[in-house]
Amino acid sequence: MNNLLIISIFIIIWIFLNIYYNKNGDKEVNKDNSNYKNNNNLGLKTYFGIFGILRTSLGLKLIDKIGKYRFWQKVGILLIPLCIIISILTFYMFLDSSIRLFTGEVPKDAGKPVIFLFGNTIPWIPGIIALIIGITIHELAHGIIAKSYNLKVKSTGLLLLLGIPLGAFVEIGDEFKNASKKIRGAVSSAGPMANVVVFIISILLTPLLYGATTDLTISKILENNPAYGVLHEGDIIYSINGKRITSFKDFYEIIKNIKPYEELEITVIRDGKKYDYKFITNENGKIGIMVQPSSYVLFALQTLYWTSMLNLMLGFFNLLPAIPLDGFHVWNALPELIRDLGKSRIFSKLSNFLEYIINEKNLSSISLVVWGIIFMSIAYSMF
Repeated sequence: MNNLLIISIFIIIWIFLNIYYNKNGDKEVNKDNSNYKNNNNLGLKTYFGIFGILRTSLGLKLIDKIGKYRFWQKVGILLIPLCIIISILTFYMFLDSSIRLFTGEVPKDAGKPVIFLFGNTIPWIPGIIALIIGITIHELAHGIIAKSYNLKVKSTGLLLLLGIPLGAFVEIGDEFKNASKKIRGAVSSAGPMANVVVFIISILLTPLLYGATTDLTISKILENNPAYGVLHEGDIIYSINGKRITSFKDFYEIIKNIKPYEELEITVIRDGKKYDYKFITNENGKIGIMVQPSSYVLFALQTLYWTSMLNLMLGFFNLLPAIPLDGFHVWNALPELIRDLGKSRIFSKLSNFLEYIINEKNLSSISLVVWGIIFMSIAYSMF
């Protein structure tokens, strides 16, 4: 879809939101959520005419219903050490990729924010669906764990740039700031791990789509390959070596076993007629064609792929030990978590030692380093 058209649609949405909330204020926001009708913070607040924070009561009842179970507290606590492990891995990859970016080992585009990849690397609609899934699940997980600790969840909402969603949030009351480090760590660990779960589910569902029945159409023919000048873009693969092709799974099961310089028989459908061809594969065991499924299956595969990738990136990125990311609170909770494991001198000394290294002052210093590298990477990639 045309990038200009997509951006225009978001701008129209942005204008509509501004008109709607300027006209109605908070009157309509809470009509179906009477428990939250006294929250005057709900609505749209704009900054410089292009940025906005949209606070709503959507999802608050769901958070109340799921978060009332106290076992979520144990889940949150158990996730802290797992998040620490992932955070160490993420921090290493972050430093390694940043060094390779500045030394020219990776393309400059690798330093661009994800939003700049939409419309080019990331298709708009599947990408936006994936992003909405990721940030919604992430923030709902925060809200559920917070509610299990009886922390007030004031609102849910979106961060907007001219109508384009840059992120979502669950606004937790001031009780969060006054809660123990362990509780803040438990609440913070829930979001990234929810994204990791979505990533795993998406990966597990992908093979099912590869087996979906669909026509496979030749989308591109590479020059200087056996199929070039013989097959046409738009041809539908009917069979290969006599086997009927009805899905991606059928296609890949055959081509993965094809050897270099092997004879290949392909039947295609062109203009409603069948055509049979024989080829000798090249030195790589290929004939130089690229195929794609029907638009519906392609859309589903793209959405599932970007749901997995964006959730993985969102979960891992948020575990960097930097304010205001979740990793800051997760790391800050570690000394207190270890202290609560037991009353022995070993745990006490280990906790005191970690608290000397891992504290808000040191983590704030690390935050400056992390965000400094991020902003330098973005600036480097843009110029």
